[in-house]
Amino acid sequence: MVSASQALTADGGTAPEDLLLVRRALQGDSLAVDQVLERLSCVVRFVYRLNRSLGYGLPPEQLEDVVQQVYLAVWPRLPDYVGSAALESWVFGFCRNCLRAAARRRAQAAQTTVGLGADGELGGAVDALRPGPETNVEETEGLDALQAELERLSPAEREVVELRHLEGWSFEQIARQRDLPASTVKDRCYRALVRLLERLERRHVCE
Repeated sequence: MVSASQALTADGGTAPEDLLLVRRALQGDSLAVDQVLERLSCVVRFVYRLNRSLGYGLPPEQLEDVVQQVYLAVWPRLPDYVGSAALESWVFGFCRNCLRAAARRRAQAAQTTVGLGADGELGGAVDALRPGPETNVEETEGLDALQAELERLSPAEREVVELRHLEGWSFEQIARQRDLPASTVKDRCYRALVRLLERLERRHVCE
């Protein structure tokens, strides 16, 4: 089996082209955005292989959340990509860091018997769509923006995000309910989350 590090070495010569691709995506080139998203499919492979090779032993449902966290961490940092390494090599660092953080939280939770928050960064924001009585004006504006951007997603994308993050369904449950492959549901959710975060960034809602 090819390790994650070997995979990075194999594509290490693509950095100049990757930098141009990222710049086009940041300028709003829709084709380039789709190509970057396709390249980010490496995240799933890296997270699962690192989990095995580093012996973290995180279960699949937590790895799915780590993958989402990586997507959400990478996209707003794309302007920081300078092409000194292949895009996959750069993304690999995010995978390692997010996985390490998830493993640390799991260990802490095991010690304190406090459950982990499984939705990741955006999941917390989606949970906040249920504001409490102390929600202030600024928070309300942010929630309104989040709700507005959710409604701008396609019906299929909005449905999977809402079922996953508002209703707490697993990817497998959504797949069975909609008679779709689980991989299709996961990909649809990841792409929807990336689009959602990008649009919120444009609204200057997210940091």
